[in-house]
Amino acid sequence: MRATERFDVTERSEAISDKRPSIGPVLAITALSVALGVRFFLIIWKYSINVFFYDQWSYLTPFFRHQPSIAELFFWQHGEHFEGVGLIADKFLYPLTHWNTRVDSFLVGGCIFAAMLLALRLKCKLIGPLSYSDLAIPLIFLTLAQYEELIGTPNPGYSALPLLMMMAYCLALLGNNRLLKYSVVLALNFLLVFTGLGLFMGAVTVGVFLLECYWSWRHMTSAPFAQALTGLAVAAASLASFFIHYTFTPGVVCFEIPHGHFLQYAFLRYPRFMALMFAQSVVPRPLHVSSGITVLGVAILLAAVGIFAWHLLHLLKDAGSGAHLVGVVLLGYCLLFSANASIGRICLGMQAAFASRYVTLLIPAFLAIYFYLLSRSWGGKRNFVLALFVLLLVPAAVRKPWEDIRLYSNGKRDWANCYVRRENIQYCDQSANFSVHPKPEQIADFGHGSDLKLQEKLDYLKLHRLNLFYQPPSK
Repeated sequence: MRATERFDVTERSEAISDKRPSIGPVLAITALSVALGVRFFLIIWKYSINVFFYDQWSYLTPFFRHQPSIAELFFWQHGEHFEGVGLIADKFLYPLTHWNTRVDSFLVGGCIFAAMLLALRLKCKLIGPLSYSDLAIPLIFLTLAQYEELIGTPNPGYSALPLLMMMAYCLALLGNNRLLKYSVVLALNFLLVFTGLGLFMGAVTVGVFLLECYWSWRHMTSAPFAQALTGLAVAAASLASFFIHYTFTPGVVCFEIPHGHFLQYAFLRYPRFMALMFAQSVVPRPLHVSSGITVLGVAILLAAVGIFAWHLLHLLKDAGSGAHLVGVVLLGYCLLFSANASIGRICLGMQAAFASRYVTLLIPAFLAIYFYLLSRSWGGKRNFVLALFVLLLVPAAVRKPWEDIRLYSNGKRDWANCYVRRENIQYCDQSANFSVHPKPEQIADFGHGSDLKLQEKLDYLKLHRLNLFYQPPSK
């Protein structure tokens, strides 16, 4: 991508004030990334426990039944989504580790860290060499606000792998070879559609190729209309294929569409839930629904919507800016995801918006907001605005939510130790004051045939000396 294509003509000279490489920012960003990364993996090492927890008892069912094929794992539906590439790594890692679920925690951490590295590369391609304000990127990606993905129910396919593929997707969008770019984007899109909550990228990719068709039809690019139309057809087919043999399964039993009060929900309650989701990325835990957090969340949500519209309007006028296209992709995904989460989880109450696992999937929005702030001069106050944004990220990124982390870690450890000794689910639930599954007799199967109950799966682990029953040979 040519330098003249990166920003609007009126903003270009001020948005990139110095193109000379500097060792200072590189060292600062490297130091912060290493420090946060080491803390990230030390938390995983110390607090992740080798026992399956909640949803893992459901989506890992294929491993209990037989030797599953890659195709079966890829198209395994869990709740509202498929597992995609999320279980494929486990097919090879679990036999090597005696089904040690800690490998999933490290895989999640590794994917998030790799996604951060790709985001730094994306920033350099869009804007230029690293600067001190790019400290925001490791703060955005390596925040412990997403602790639940690391030591709660570590499912690589839910958010970490989609996040990594989204960063690769955005880098592919900036390619110069059109056929190669289309091929990589469409391939990543197919994987995203079938991997966890990456599924919303299916709609985003349809939008990307609608823009490609629009640009070609208006002769705003040299892309043949047939190529753009073919890309649109493949993107639409990928999204449509998601629904083949799909079983609609709400994530919570209380899910409903409130027909009688739809306008109240659509314009007040759903947006408020979305706002609280965004706020939890910058507010340290413990979190409680309050007017202050709501106002902060609304401000972030409005900024995301406004920046998305700003990027989209520019793309309708000019097809040359990769920065605008990346902004639309990142923000479009997060707005779709947060809207879906609000509709699907609002019956649990507003406090449900603070689920830690949502933080990982909102990282693209904060990255897009940061890129937008970089692209503006802010009346000569650009450095001040960027400094404020970095400071906004620090509290939630730096504070360790010990109460929540220890709740998961100590509870899992106590329960596993108890069960190895007593082999009584109810007794250990009471003894540890903790449960590894809320309804051991009703593990969700999501239409895959007769499922195994928790007791049967624990018996299987004991018989084969796997997971919490594995004991390394004494030296």
